[in-house]
Amino acid sequence: MLCVALGAWWVLRVPPPPPESAIVFATTSVVSSGGTNNPGAAAIPTFIRVHVAGEVLRPGVYQLPGTARVVDAVDAAGGPTAHADVDVINLAAALFDAAQIFVPRRGSVVVRAPIPRPLPGVNAPPTPHASAPEGASSTKININTASMSDLDTLSGVGPSTAKAIIDYRTKNGPFGSVEDLLNVRGIGPAKLDAMREQVTV
Repeated sequence: MLCVALGAWWVLRVPPPPPESAIVFATTSVVSSGGTNNPGAAAIPTFIRVHVAGEVLRPGVYQLPGTARVVDAVDAAGGPTAHADVDVINLAAALFDAAQIFVPRRGSVVVRAPIPRPLPGVNAPPTPHASAPEGASSTKININTASMSDLDTLSGVGPSTAKAIIDYRTKNGPFGSVEDLLNVRGIGPAKLDAMREQVTV
């Protein structure tokens, strides 16, 4: 009887699970990349800082959303003054971090692009220069209204000379002629001749 009972137990017992059932298999999941299919596209920053200068009510540096346009920067600076010429800048242009927006004075021969080239790594084209009004030269800079960065672009003029020009006109008033630049510290006849065709009053 004992042998019969042992035989029945051996036949009816539950077999152990196979070894493969204890192996944990790795799974693959796909993580959403935010809906973009272009891994090389540059991300738009949440906030940017831009410098608004020229004919605005409150010139200065402002923090704006990363999707802001030139018109948003001008509005942040209090809007244009009564003398501003906003028709020569592109108010719809996109902004980049560290851009400078210069609003010129009406009648000035200085014609500027509203923003510079984007910083390295920013995936956006540069804004083209605005067209100069008929009869005006876009290459000449008015030494009575130009900013330090404008003057720094002149032939033979660096940051120190640009600052000297601004300091002179602040102390003595507007230049009466281009030749008055000879009164500025650091500008002699040779340097004046180099920049003569690039400036006006």
